Amino acid sequence: MNILNPQSITHVIWDWNGTLVDDAAFCASIVSSVLQEQGLPRINEADYRRQFRFPVREFYNELGFSGSDKSYLRVCDSFISKYRAGWRKCSLQEGSQEVLKVLNERGLEQVMLSASHQHDLEASLHFYGIEQFFSAIMGQNNTQAEGKVQCGRNWFADQEILPEQVLLVGDTNHDFEVATALGARCLLYAQGHQNEDRLGELPPKKIWHLKEVLDHLL
Repeated sequence: MNILNPQSITHVIWDWNGTLVDDAAFCASIVSSVLQEQGLPRINEADYRRQFRFPVREFYNELGFSGSDKSYLRVCDSFISKYRAGWRKCSLQEGSQEVLKVLNERGLEQVMLSASHQHDLEASLHFYGIEQFFSAIMGQNNTQAEGKVQCGRNWFADQEILPEQVLLVGDTNHDFEVATALGARCLLYAQGHQNEDRLGELPPKKIWHLKEVLDHLL
């Protein structure tokens, strides 16, 4: 599954947070604030990128959160509220627009698959002026960052393509899990929400600049 044959790829599935948008530092600051609200120690960006993982609840549990399901929903809602208040200060990852444009010109179909809420995802892509590059924009209907695998499966069910024709580009262990569930190829970007050491535990090839996607495909 991890052997990438450029000639066979016709579709690229993109993750959003940390992959195309540079929001890891911002998210680390929000998590730190949320932890403080729970009476827990704050976390810096380096530790966030070293420890962050999916499922997100397990990440919070590792940081000391031990509340009920209802309490966890409040934690998620607090995070989303803070994210919505400040995400426009984040920039796109270096090279992201160029890569999207080149792949579009070369005729590859591009799809967005994110753990973000659907409304937030659509607003973000419109704000950064890149929504035209995606034939499908798939977010979630919850604030717990859950549902990417099923969204991907639903999309595949509507396509007349084989899994080996699809490359998924993401920045976390969950993106690899999604690619595995879909049977797609995978590249992991090591400048997002998980650092190189965390991603190094996973088999897909790692990239350190989004332009490397073009190297692998073209």
